[in-house]
Amino acid sequence: MLAAQLDPSNQPTDPFYFGRPDGARIDLISADPRLEVMFGAEGMLTMNGFLSDDGPFDAFLAMKIDGNFVTAAFHKGMGKEDFFDEIVRCLPPGYEAATPEGSTSAVLIVDLFRTPHRGGSPEVGFTCTDPGQRVRWAGKNKFIIEGRAARSLSVRSELEIEIEGRRLKVILGSGDHPIATASRIRQVLPLGYTALIELPLFPGAEVVVTILRRHV
Repeated sequence: MLAAQLDPSNQPTDPFYFGRPDGARIDLISADPRLEVMFGAEGMLTMNGFLSDDGPFDAFLAMKIDGNFVTAAFHKGMGKEDFFDEIVRCLPPGYEAATPEGSTSAVLIVDLFRTPHRGGSPEVGFTCTDPGQRVRWAGKNKFIIEGRAARSLSVRSELEIEIEGRRLKVILGSGDHPIATASRIRQVLPLGYTALIELPLFPGAEVVVTILRRHV
C-alpha cells in the first residue's frame, strides 16, 4: 500500500503543455534572477509566480516576442494571477496569452501565441483641443489635418486619438503645420499599426492621414 502511495504515477500533477503551432518566438533580453525565467517549446514561458522577500521591491523581465520588444514589471505582493495579467498587458497587438486552468503550483506557465490577422481597417476616433489646427474625419480610419497650431497658448493643446480602444495623446507644437502633426502621430502609434501620410500639395497645406494595421 505504501509503495502505491509513493508511486509517482499516482501523484497528482499540474498539466504540462508543449506549446502551440502558432506559438510566438521568444528571445530573452534580461530577467531578474528571482524570476527564474525559462523558455520551453515554441511560445512557452515558465517563471516564478511571486517575488521572494530578498532583493529589491521590483523585478523586470525584458524579452522580444517575434522581434517586438516587451518589458514586464513585477513587484513584491503580486500573486501569480497578477504576474500573468502584467504579461498580458505588455503584449503587442496580434498576440494573446494563456495559462493552464486550475494549476496549484507556484510556477507560472504562460503560452504566448499569435492571433489570426484581423482583416479590414481599424476603427479610429480623435479629439483636438487646438483652436488653430483642425482635424476632421474622412473615413473609418482616415482623417484630415488642416491649419496651423496656435501659438503662445497658456496650456499646450493636444490631439487625442483612439485606435480600437487604445488612447494616444499627441502634444501639438506651437505653430506646427499639418505635416509636423502627422509625423508626431506616426511616432506614437503602438506596435501593429502604421500611418500612411499623404504629403501636402504645398507647404502648410492640409494632410491626409490613414491609420493601417501592420503585420507584426
